[in-house]
Amino acid sequence: MIKAIIFDSDDTLIDFSKTAAPCIQKTAAKLKLKVPESDKINKLWGRSLRFIVSYFWGDVYYKKFRREYFKIIFKYKFKEINGAKKVLIRLKRKYKLGVISAKPRPLMIKNFKDTKIDIEMFKFMLSADDTRFHKPDARVFSKVIKNLRVKRNEILYVGDALIDFKAADKAGFNFVAVLTGYYKQKDFVQAGLKRQNIIKSVRELPKWVDRYG
Repeated sequence: MIKAIIFDSDDTLIDFSKTAAPCIQKTAAKLKLKVPESDKINKLWGRSLRFIVSYFWGDVYYKKFRREYFKIIFKYKFKEINGAKKVLIRLKRKYKLGVISAKPRPLMIKNFKDTKIDIEMFKFMLSADDTRFHKPDARVFSKVIKNLRVKRNEILYVGDALIDFKAADKAGFNFVAVLTGYYKQKDFVQAGLKRQNIIKSVRELPKWVDRYG
């Protein structure tokens, strides 16, 4: 029985990558770095910003990149994935809720303020700044497990990326994939996720939990 639901934030609760990928490109251009293609950036969402910077340009640029990236991306206002707020309010009545994001904490907090999703609904919010472990490393959930005080098989993780699935699977959690990010149904099926655990968006989650949780 599901007792706790943990959400990824980007492209799961918050419509993020359509705006963020161009911001990565603008930052690279401003710093006179090679500008990566959008498709290559979108494949990496779910990873930390440090990982993305290191992947394309090496560790030496991270602090400068983060500073300039914040100047650009903080100019934008982000929206919720359609229906996310209502879903969270509904699920909060029955389940412990949490968020784990690979993004820096200042950006994560700004995104939730933009969407007017009440962060008080979450028992915890874990950002890339709060742990040295990141998805797909299952140790990213270590603090969460202690905090929730429920069994691993009573936890459901909801995300849009393959590394979300890999991390949840390694941790022994249940997992539901949403198709509001880069990856398609076939990608999750090929990775070993059951079709019944793939939904179009978070709007379908309450029905899924009622049926399978």
